[in-house]
Amino acid sequence: MTQIRVSLRSVRLRAGLTQAELARRVGISRTAYTNIEKGHKHPSLVTALRIARVLNEHVEDLFADEFPDGQLVKVGTGVRSSV
Repeated sequence: MTQIRVSLRSVRLRAGLTQAELARRVGISRTAYTNIEKGHKHPSLVTALRIARVLNEHVEDLFADEFPDGQLVKVGTGVRSSV
């Protein structure tokens, strides 16, 4: 899950947003966003979609790990699907 945290943080910084500003735009507390970015908590689907929209990214690019065998696992589910 480290790849997700680094990606989310780097995308946020590239967008020029602080954690507090991104959280405000998404409609969650800064603490909640920080926990998502650090990987301590998984966002709800609605929150993940809002984060992606604010960052102008695809939700799957921010919240899915790619495995070498060409499968994706959705964060927090452990469910794999073929790409």
